Amino acid sequence: MGGGHLPSRELASRGRRQYPPRTRAALTDCKKQTETFLALTARLPKQEVKHDAPSPQASPDVTPRTSLRQLANAVARVPLGTMDHRAVEVQRALRHLHLLLRSERLYQKDHPLRLDSLDSAYDSLRDANEMMGGLEIRVERGGLVAPRIGDAHLPDARGEMQALAMDLQRAGIQALAFSKKFHVGELDTLARLVKESLLRSEEPANGGGNAWWPARLLENRVEGISINTQTERRVDTVLASLIGALVAYGGHSPRETADSPIQAPNFDDLVASLRLLARLTPPLETARGLSPEEAARGIHGAMEEASRDSVTMLLSSVSQYGPREGERPQPYLLRLSEHLIFEFLTAEFSSGSLTASSVRPTFQRLSDVIVESGGYAGPHSSQHLSSLAVAWATETHREQLIDRFWLELSPREKSAVLRGSDVWCVPVAALRHTLGQLADAGADAPRREARNIVLNYARRIEQADASARRSVAAGLNELSPIIESLWPNQLPEDLSRGAMKALDSEKAPETAALLAAFVEALGRIAVTRGDYAGFETILTGLERVPQDKEHDHMTALANRLVAQDRWLLLVDAALANRALDPVLPRLLQRDPERLLDRLTLLLTEPRGAEMVPAMARLLRTIGVPVLNLLETRLYEARRQRVTAAIKLLAAADPERLLRGLARAMASWEWNLQDLAVSELMRPNNSASALSTAFVFSAILADAHPMVVPMMIDQLGLAQETTAVPQLMEIAAGEHETLRDQFVRIKAIEALGRMRAAEAAELLRRLAESREGLAYAEPAGLRAAAEDALALMENRPSFKQAAAAFGAPAQSSSGYVIPRRYTRVPLDSPLRAQIEGAPAGLTRVRTISLGGAYLESPRRLSVGDSIKLEVRAGLRKINFTAVVRNIGPDGSGVEFVHMRDEDREKLRKLVQRHLHL
Repeated sequence: MGGGHLPSRELASRGRRQYPPRTRAALTDCKKQTETFLALTARLPKQEVKHDAPSPQASPDVTPRTSLRQLANAVARVPLGTMDHRAVEVQRALRHLHLLLRSERLYQKDHPLRLDSLDSAYDSLRDANEMMGGLEIRVERGGLVAPRIGDAHLPDARGEMQALAMDLQRAGIQALAFSKKFHVGELDTLARLVKESLLRSEEPANGGGNAWWPARLLENRVEGISINTQTERRVDTVLASLIGALVAYGGHSPRETADSPIQAPNFDDLVASLRLLARLTPPLETARGLSPEEAARGIHGAMEEASRDSVTMLLSSVSQYGPREGERPQPYLLRLSEHLIFEFLTAEFSSGSLTASSVRPTFQRLSDVIVESGGYAGPHSSQHLSSLAVAWATETHREQLIDRFWLELSPREKSAVLRGSDVWCVPVAALRHTLGQLADAGADAPRREARNIVLNYARRIEQADASARRSVAAGLNELSPIIESLWPNQLPEDLSRGAMKALDSEKAPETAALLAAFVEALGRIAVTRGDYAGFETILTGLERVPQDKEHDHMTALANRLVAQDRWLLLVDAALANRALDPVLPRLLQRDPERLLDRLTLLLTEPRGAEMVPAMARLLRTIGVPVLNLLETRLYEARRQRVTAAIKLLAAADPERLLRGLARAMASWEWNLQDLAVSELMRPNNSASALSTAFVFSAILADAHPMVVPMMIDQLGLAQETTAVPQLMEIAAGEHETLRDQFVRIKAIEALGRMRAAEAAELLRRLAESREGLAYAEPAGLRAAAEDALALMENRPSFKQAAAAFGAPAQSSSGYVIPRRYTRVPLDSPLRAQIEGAPAGLTRVRTISLGGAYLESPRRLSVGDSIKLEVRAGLRKINFTAVVRNIGPDGSGVEFVHMRDEDREKLRKLVQRHLHL
């Protein structure tokens, strides 16, 4: 009775008793426990098995002998959404069946895990059976087919269906069908018989043939499950004639009655069978327009020329891979030829007779056999080859089959190849599929295995065979996305070092181009991830090669590595708001010209001023090469370059700007002069204030009249006593060029700030001298002289003079230049009118002798020159001003020129609003 298992009828009778499923584990008698479990499962409704633990994705490169826990987790994780619901249910049922077959081999029949596996398998198979109206599974190479869903293999993202197909094939099962009346006892018997058949498959053949399974099922009274039973299906008449002829010519061969599973033929027998198959194709194609009798005569004529063994082998393949429902002759013969070759190559590879490097040549040789034997001479076609020969003649078809061979190879054999020196023989498609599954597994071990495979594959670039090197170089390029995902932080140096070494010694242009593309991809990945040290290693290795014609391709590659997009990424990284990577300056100093062009462009953007400190940090780190080039740009004719050079030198190296100022001042227009002077007067450059004042005194005569006042203010603030004689000359109106009244007033204020005692007599003369009844000097100049004397002699009006134009004790470094006059807030804002292009009304909130703060809806830009008319009651005061800073609600301007009477009006306005 099947080794102690209960017959199906007895199980059905005992199933009338219903026990709660939880009571099974409490039973102590093993036999009673098993019987109760099987009976209850046949009667109780389905309860879905839930698994709490998430499972990592399985990989096809892991041996099929996975643990039950992993397989159970894989059963719980079924991808939904992209497949038909019926296919999902069938897949779930087959996964549970696979788990049951594994449990049968690992555990005793009463083990709780085995009982749970049987319960889950029966529930899922029963549901799928009810949904499909009968579940039929056909076992094919590389997968399983459910004919009621389709002729294609069931989706198998993790290789589980392939593993089950291999187990069923080893058990001699080619077709498996479950009827609606099958029950759990029959499923339990099936699992036991599969285990027995696997043990039996390792023993010598005993002459039983294919009758073993029907006999064993009949012996155990299994009526709801059928194995290797041919179901009725519509077969093409020509195919029926072909199969009938094969049976007539080779049906009594000893191979047909062999007890062991069909063995792959040797190479000569396989070639003979393929020749026969190819020669059968033309009669079948001609038969499409002829009668079945004529087609049969053509088939018999082709087989009469073949040996009996060839016919027998072909018949064996037909019996294993029969025609599908409604399948036409040509697609079937193409599929049959593929199965013949796959069976042979798989067996040879498993036995070690076929090496990995011989797979492709063997495929090519067998393909050529079919093409050579598939000549077509029929009267109803103009082509010279049959459709079978044409399919095998195309290189695309051959490559697809080679990829399929490696994809369907058992995980253990594939893993051995991927770890060995013949990994270069594996097609990139199969390698990418394997690496992708390992990378997606999520666990550390599979990803580590994938990394080792990639490194092993990359080392094959040193092969002596030129075709092997080319194959590896092409494969590395295609695997770049996977390589990037396997090393999320930093790529190993072995990859880039090995690729560059191979590129240096490679003579074949095509392989060298592929290697160059791979190195470039590695460089791109390194820059994108911020692995600048790795990028520098690649770039340095390319730059070390000799600069000769033979290595021009490596020099060109080095230039491409720092192409526009990657160069921009490097510059942006160097200007980022974080600590400067020490590698970035070394990378950017390779092309100072392009670096400065990029910085110049960035300064024109709205946020350009915010990036100046980071730019200065970068320039100081790079040092002399870029600073020297930046200094030379001061003398260029292009305004944008000069502007950027002034700003960058003022922030990075003010002393260089001062040196260049003496040479370039005379050639600049007043806007550039104003920019340079204002940048040098920033509070950030206070350390070089004395040097700045000294240079200003030397070039004062070359400056534009509207820039001179600001320079003179700097002389006074810096207490540059060496400039006192020159300032006295300007104040007296005796300078050759600087005679403007506003400039003279500025010189008088500077002398007062310096408390220059030697200028006291001059100032007194300017304040008191008359020409008749009238004063010799204008009122504004006389008032400035009196205020300066008050500062020098500490007169009672000292406080008023100091408040008017004495330098404030504190000045915010946020402004372009420090304030040189006391700012006066106005209780009632004054109206003002901006003339020129950005004309419009504005209001003056604060004012001083040196500038004002304007509130205006119009947006001004730093450096803009405007003409301003301020209305104070009935009086109008006119200025020429330059925008120095931008606030949230207005702009700060500096007065760079005004007439004498306007200066006097401004002085009185300021003194009137001072709160002493």
